[in-house]
Amino acid sequence: MKFKLTITLISALLYLVSCNKKNSFENENTSSGKRIAVCDIKYAQGFKIEYFTNFKLLTIIDPWQGAEKVQFRYALSNNIDSLIDLPEDIIRIKTPIEKVVCLSTTHIAFIDALNKNSTVKGISGHNYVCNPIVRESIEKKEVFDVGYDNSLNYELIASINPDLVTTYGIGSQVAAYNQRMNELGVQTVIIAEYLENHPLGKLEWIKFVAAFYNMDEYANNYFNNIEKQYTELLQVTKGVYNKPSVLFGLPWKEVWYVPGGNSYLAKMVEDAGGDYIWNENNSKESLTFNFESIFSKATNAEIWLNTGSINSKDEILGIDERFSKFKPFQNAKIYNNNARVNAFGGIDYWESGIVNPHIILKDMIFILHPELIPDYKLVYYKEIN
Repeated sequence: MKFKLTITLISALLYLVSCNKKNSFENENTSSGKRIAVCDIKYAQGFKIEYFTNFKLLTIIDPWQGAEKVQFRYALSNNIDSLIDLPEDIIRIKTPIEKVVCLSTTHIAFIDALNKNSTVKGISGHNYVCNPIVRESIEKKEVFDVGYDNSLNYELIASINPDLVTTYGIGSQVAAYNQRMNELGVQTVIIAEYLENHPLGKLEWIKFVAAFYNMDEYANNYFNNIEKQYTELLQVTKGVYNKPSVLFGLPWKEVWYVPGGNSYLAKMVEDAGGDYIWNENNSKESLTFNFESIFSKATNAEIWLNTGSINSKDEILGIDERFSKFKPFQNAKIYNNNARVNAFGGIDYWESGIVNPHIILKDMIFILHPELIPDYKLVYYKEIN
């Protein structure tokens, strides 16, 4: 089988309200369609969408860590036979898609926000899925676990006969996984929202996912609504003078991973009125430190967030007894992002949180400045005692 990408003229015209009439590929007006608009992407840096009269062109840019000048292009249309003279590198996929395999739970969150959970037929790591509708389908054996990375079950994926497999990759090896599936006649697309350094940039990938369902206008309205709520919260912390210092994480196998100073979590701390202790770093990727380096740098941290799967301070001591001498352990307020967890330990913060950055921001504001929203109840976070 062979799958390709598509869109209707009607969907393109409906979405013009959120697009700029400008060209990004000056010489690609073809007999397959004339370019009519370029989608206005406000925060995301990893993709763009262009609208032609009878298809839309999606471009993914540098979709894994360390990628440089890497791009993939997809033409989406509900009449792919009309796309007769597009460049060879452009993959054609028929839309709207009806069956999808998701290799990340964040992809499920985007699909859930579009009310298209019924299209999910395969997932990677079923124990991590928190979405109740998809979980029910897993229990009914209507959604199958297709494995992970080097353990992907390619034969199972092919037997599901999906219109699309949404993948992601920390490194370039994802291209090899995708190629293997393509050789089996399974179409793939990389979703790289995790690389965005702004919470609304991550959310904006809902526009990319929606393009495969011909739900562009719906996704645009969803994004605008969340963006409005997020920016309104910025007014709550505007002018805050006292900014508590913030530490993230716990060591894993003697290595402590913390967000870079240009990461989305650093941005959320800033927006919530906090002072991230590595904010002078300009990396958007994780930084690695040993235990002693963290002790030296974070000794006066006032807020400690995202401490893995732990539920008590005793569990922190169980990881390393030296924490008993760690000032943030003794004095800081400790909050973990595992308030919403499924029966198998899957943490919903990492799933639905991608489409609810305004709720995560509000949680952080309450943690850092409870006086600003005194009656608020935490959603994704809970205090660790």
